[in-house]
This record gives sequence, structure tokens and C-alpha cells, in this order.
Amino acid sequence: MLGYIGVVVALAVGLLAFLIGRYGVFPTWEFAVFAVLAVGQLLAGDVVVERRVVLSFSSIVLLAGQAILGPAGAGLLGLGMGAFEGRSVPLRARVFNAAEVAIFSGLGGLAFLVAGGTADPAQLQDTSDIVFRLALPLLLADIVQFLANVLLLAGVVRVAQGVPVSVQVRTLVGSTGAAYIGYGIIAFLLVVLWRPAELGPVAVLLVLGPLLVAQWAYRQHAEELTGQGRALQVLVAAVEAKAPHLTGHSTRVAELSGHMAQHLGLRPQMVSDTRVAGMLHDLGQTSLPTALVRSGDPAADSFSTYPARGADLLRGLSFLAGALPAIEGHHTALDADDHPALPARIVGVADAYDLLTEVGTPDGLVLRRDEAIEILRGRPHVDAELLQALEASLARRIGEEVSR
Repeated sequence: MLGYIGVVVALAVGLLAFLIGRYGVFPTWEFAVFAVLAVGQLLAGDVVVERRVVLSFSSIVLLAGQAILGPAGAGLLGLGMGAFEGRSVPLRARVFNAAEVAIFSGLGGLAFLVAGGTADPAQLQDTSDIVFRLALPLLLADIVQFLANVLLLAGVVRVAQGVPVSVQVRTLVGSTGAAYIGYGIIAFLLVVLWRPAELGPVAVLLVLGPLLVAQWAYRQHAEELTGQGRALQVLVAAVEAKAPHLTGHSTRVAELSGHMAQHLGLRPQMVSDTRVAGMLHDLGQTSLPTALVRSGDPAADSFSTYPARGADLLRGLSFLAGALPAIEGHHTALDADDHPALPARIVGVADAYDLLTEVGTPDGLVLRRDEAIEILRGRPHVDAELLQALEASLARRIGEEVSR
């Protein structure tokens, strides 16, 4: 991890030295205004929904800065924003963030100039000039900034957690790619109003003011999701109170299910639904007699009904609708005569593996990892792809535990 951070820091220092030497840095009142914007963004923070950033002023500020401040100014602005992002970030993470943001900001500014971009009003005389010398170069800068950010993040996750770069890139592109397009459009409007329209800092009020309202609305939504997460924890606690031997089981299955869904390339919403299904897959056991649940006898006739009972308990909650099929079908997904849906098979594999290696078999045996995988290999709907996803997720879990 430290080696990778060292490489990123060296790249940042080299890039900034080149940009300053080639393009120069002139501390102007415009840089001061952008610094104030950066501080405001750091104080306000990003809005995060379902573990993904959905509204961030930082990307808009950095992208607009690439056109107005130049690549060296944008790189230095990014260096400061990355260094002070987060109030309780460990030192090594803070150093990595500073270097990472400096790199993709500087590269974005460089791409803007290489594409012939300019924000000089004297050189933007008509619509075609604005399109070809501002809009398209800014779009290229947006793409370069996004890709550099994704690759650097995927690299650090690969080193820390063992997640393949291709998997992480696919996840980040799917979850944040559309947002970056929106950031690019907003940054373009900010630059046009700032320079060609010659409104200067007033453009900030016209463009970013409405976004403050949108950010407030997203923040309310994020708080709602936090409340939903707490409700899920209450449901899990009810299962563990009924079946103490399952303490921690739901959390582990949820983690494995989410990682497997990610590895298999499911869409972000399906990954979220699969993770929730792993969390709540045993909820139906709360409707069974306590003696039966604590005996853990899967051969009992009524025991096989608990997945459907769990889905029925949750059916009125609209935010859990996507997770219900996997909750209801996970118990028989690995042995069903028909071909069950992938999320149900994922939860079924994660559940079976954790029962074999953590909770124990009905006769009290706790198996080794390789023994459990060999047993799963013999189940009808557990193919090589599912087992590969399971093994990758287990490796990721080990990487996360080591990095803590």
C-alpha cells in the first residue's frame, strides 16, 4: 500500500513541476475565488446515497478551474482540496488523496489546452468558437479527469483489498459516469458565464446557487436511506435474538453477497438489492417456533417455509421490493429444478458457505474453506463462475481485514 502511494505521490510531484515550468502559475484573484469555493465545498461535504457520491461541488469547481486557472492552477487547487478532504482521514489516505486529485486535475487542464481550449473572451467570438474552443475541450478534460480518477482509485483498491482493477473500473463507471457528464455541463455553464459573458464570480451565484437547493434535497434522501439502514439492523437483531447461533451470520452473508454481485458485474442497483437480500435472508425464521429455529434442523417440514415467510413480512416495504425474489428463492436456489435467478443463487451460495465455515453443519462440524467450496461445487446450480466470484470475495474480505 505504501509503495503504491509513493508512486502516486511521485507522479503528482513530477506532473505539477512540469505544468508549473511549462505554463507558469500566477496567483490571481480568480485563484483566490476558486480557493474560497474549494473551502466551502470541503466544509459542506459531499452528499452520499447508497455508498455512492451523487452530488459533489468539488468536481465542478476543479473542472471549471481547468479552463479558467490553467492546468498548473487546477493541479495546485486539486492538491489543496485532496489534502484537506475529510475531517478524520488517516495521514496516508490524506497524502494519497492530495496526490490523486492533483494528478487528475492537472491532467484535465492539460487535456483542455491540448484540445485547443481557451476561456479568453477575445478568442470566443461566435457560437462555433464556444463549441470547438471551449465546450468540446472541456468535455475532453472531463473525460480525462474522470478516467484518471477511476484508474487511480481502482489501483489503490486493488492493492488494499485485492479487487481486480477491471471490476472496480466497471463499478465506478457504472455508478458515477453519468454524474460526471452532469458535472461537465454545469462546469461549462460556469465558465461561459464567468469569462465570455464576463460576469466573473457572480456566475458562481447563478450556477451553484440552485445546486445548493438540490444538494439539500439529496441530503434529506441520504438521511432517509440511513434510517432504512437502521431499520434493517433492527430486523437482523430480531433474527439473532431468536437464533443466537446465527449472530453475525446475516452481516457476513450480506457482505459476501454484495462482493459476489459486484464481481459478476451486476448493475449497482442489483448489487444493492443482492446485499440487502443477504442481510435479510433469514428474517422468516422469526415466524417459526423458537425450539425449531434453535435446533437448526433443515429437514423439518416447516423450516423450508421460512424464506417465503420472510418475503411476506417485507412485502409492504417498497424500498425492499428488489430484494424480495432473492430472499424468497435463496433457500432452494442451489437445488431447484428450474434455473433460478442469479441474485438468489448468489445469496444461496454465500449463505451455504457461511453456514459451513462459521456457523457449522447440523452435526456441529465447522469446515475449512476448501472443504466448503468442494461441497458447494457439487450443488446443481453452483457453476464455476459463481465459485470464482465466491473465492474473489473471500480474498477481498482478507484484504479488507489486513488493511484495517
